[in-house]
Amino acid sequence: MEADNLQFKDSATARAYIRNLANQFDDPEDMFEFLRTCDIAQASLTYWLFEANRYDRIFISQGISGVSTERERKVELECIWNEYLHASEEFQLVKESLKKIISRLD
Repeated sequence: MEADNLQFKDSATARAYIRNLANQFDDPEDMFEFLRTCDIAQASLTYWLFEANRYDRIFISQGISGVSTERERKVELECIWNEYLHASEEFQLVKESLKKIISRLD
């Protein structure tokens, strides 16, 4: 898909999409729950991507850096991998929560 064809090519379009969905909820509590969950989804996705990037960066730099011992590098990667898994779990949970809330629109 080309960049010109992307639905959310800027933040204003993305916010308008979320706002239009939120306006479809009849119950104000459902609408606020949806908006809160969207905020959490954004944060958890950012956390997930940050940890994935950090893991990749450390993994790639392992061969470059000769300062750390093999054991230190393994421990560092394991800690980052655990953070990545935690971030992934958080994102999956909020994704499921958002799916449940959105299903109320049907």
